[in-house]
Amino acid sequence: MTRAAEEGLPVVSISADLPGSTGVAAFQKAVPGRSFDVGVAEANMVSTCTGLAKTGFLPVADTFSQFGITKGNLPIIMAALSQGPVVGAFTHAGFQDAADGASHEATTYFAAVSSIPHTLAIAASCSEQADALMLEAFRRLANERQAGQDGESAIFFAGREDFPSRIGERPNGYPWGKAEVLRKGKDVVIVACGPMVPLALEAAELLAKGGKQAAVIDSPFVNRPDLATIRPVVAEVGGKLVTAEDHQIVGGMGAMLVHALNLAGVDVRSAAIGMKGEFGRSAYSARELYEHFGMGPKDIAAAAQKLCR
Repeated sequence: MTRAAEEGLPVVSISADLPGSTGVAAFQKAVPGRSFDVGVAEANMVSTCTGLAKTGFLPVADTFSQFGITKGNLPIIMAALSQGPVVGAFTHAGFQDAADGASHEATTYFAAVSSIPHTLAIAASCSEQADALMLEAFRRLANERQAGQDGESAIFFAGREDFPSRIGERPNGYPWGKAEVLRKGKDVVIVACGPMVPLALEAAELLAKGGKQAAVIDSPFVNRPDLATIRPVVAEVGGKLVTAEDHQIVGGMGAMLVHALNLAGVDVRSAAIGMKGEFGRSAYSARELYEHFGMGPKDIAAAAQKLCR
């Protein structure tokens, strides 16, 4: 947000009482006069962003993912319908707010926004990726507006506890709309997003010790999977695919990816790692919850191993 403002883009922050927790407070300090806090009123926050978008600003709504996709759901729909695209900075996704328990743990966030027209659901796996993609979202919105186009909302989901600054070398940077092959392998593919990407890489290491080579792909564009990158890798391993996400498996990244691959004519034999129709619970750390719900590296590796038999 700060980098976009420094480039002269009209970014403005509308918060709902949590800028310190989401990290947007840094923008408020760096760019005075461009921030407003509406209090604990997430629906009003998104609606205000839509109004500002209609008047030429590039507004950002920030809150915890659970509050953004529940209280903000109808306003996100109306933002798209009203040609007033917004950027969402929704943090503490999935189990990334373990201490606050089930009421704060968003496990339906992809399902809640992915079918909204003109709306992108983007799961950031590290802060460098989030920074690069959000900056590009602002640039794209500005260019589309200049060209007389409506543009699209970009809803970013980020972790909190397990959110590294960088994952992998990323020689190509973070191209818009693209997935990234972080590790090559000939036996099975693991496609992950958000906080599950590091766990997928750990699972690949476990598989390697057992003689199986797993490719690992980071797929941040959840509701528009990059089939140009993912499809040939899946085809190369004979369709053996494990999807891993910090979300319910119903309506999640994996379901959307497998469906897209099937529509593209790719035969897939898949396993899904994610929540299976349960709510979360309190814990000291997100890692404890991943292990408890069968979503840890060992579980991902076991699912991959089973596909390889």
